Amino acid sequence: MINFAHRGASQYAPENTMAAFNLGVKMGADGIETDVQETSDGKLVLFHDSSLKRTLSIDGSIRDYTWRELSKFDAGIYKGEEYRGEPLVLLEDFLSAFGHSGLHLAIEIKQVGIEEKVLKTVRQYVRDEDFTITSFIRESVIHLASLPNRPQLGFLARGFSPLLLDYLKSIGINEYCPEAITMNENMVEEAARRNMRVRAWGVKTPELMEKVLSFDIYGMTVNFPDLLYKRLHDAV
Repeated sequence: MINFAHRGASQYAPENTMAAFNLGVKMGADGIETDVQETSDGKLVLFHDSSLKRTLSIDGSIRDYTWRELSKFDAGIYKGEEYRGEPLVLLEDFLSAFGHSGLHLAIEIKQVGIEEKVLKTVRQYVRDEDFTITSFIRESVIHLASLPNRPQLGFLARGFSPLLLDYLKSIGINEYCPEAITMNENMVEEAARRNMRVRAWGVKTPELMEKVLSFDIYGMTVNFPDLLYKRLHDAV
């Protein structure tokens, strides 16, 4: 099972920053999950929320600002004084640091229209077998699946049905990503029957982590990669 640090080691460090990514790797993660949005001047930035309020304490969204403007904001102080001054991260800088590391990268698209730009950028740094592009946005994964040289793709889902899996499989999406709290054995078996791998998201507590560990799946994203690392290695 691949241990994906969710936005880095986001329980301990400010999410989607180099501090969180580096800490996640130090804690034993063998994968990193992150999110991509585009600024008003076309720069690809790692950021999750549609609003900047929670982590940057300012109004608006990523697309309301240029990269030069965003680069001046503090992306770390919300997590504690020790992270004061931690900046936002450009996708290219993240890939430059981790693209050749052998880590598995899960790149989530958060906006419609940036799909091919993200893919082109990722492929400059990462081998196809080492990354998956994912999204909740069906339009985005359908578009990428239609490309002649499509990458590995994952669909982030809040619901489940065998018909959904049939559809995803039919268009070339090979990874189904259910919310951990909704998972059951039937869901995992249905995916396996279609030769689709499963990666759980929303693993926010050790109890949910234990639930997901009971399934034979590809991986999970966790805010606390140290706990998952310990659990996986204690089991060996």
